[in-house]
Amino acid sequence: MVRKPAFVVASLALTRALGHPGPAAGPAARHQDAGATRVEMRCARIDAPGRVRCEVEARVGGGESISSGDVVIARTPGFVRALRGRIGPHDATTREADVWRWALALAANEKGSGDVEVRVRLVVCRAGPCTPREVPAVGHVVVGD
Repeated sequence: MVRKPAFVVASLALTRALGHPGPAAGPAARHQDAGATRVEMRCARIDAPGRVRCEVEARVGGGESISSGDVVIARTPGFVRALRGRIGPHDATTREADVWRWALALAANEKGSGDVEVRVRLVVCRAGPCTPREVPAVGHVVVGD
């Protein structure tokens, strides 16, 4: 069983208590940590087995900037496999001060639907000191009907 860090569990509980449907709702799932880092993952729906393209976006709060980051694929459903386990900082498609984006590809060998779990690891700076942050995200993959 995968254990979620306490801040993720607390964030999800608070989000649901405030009336938000939580990360499983909608085509993309979002998580937010105490440092106002927002991460979103979206995957394109495909009709038949093949390549599934996904995008991961990380945003930091006002007064903060991202100096480095990567995406680690933590778990995929059985019908999908990751073409790469880690997408590094040099592979980011957007590297702005407050937002970074990465594109990743998965290989689907049959029809199905399920969640892909990733961890976004960032180095975030705020008026001097930089600190590491790790934020989980989930993207939903649909292949076929």
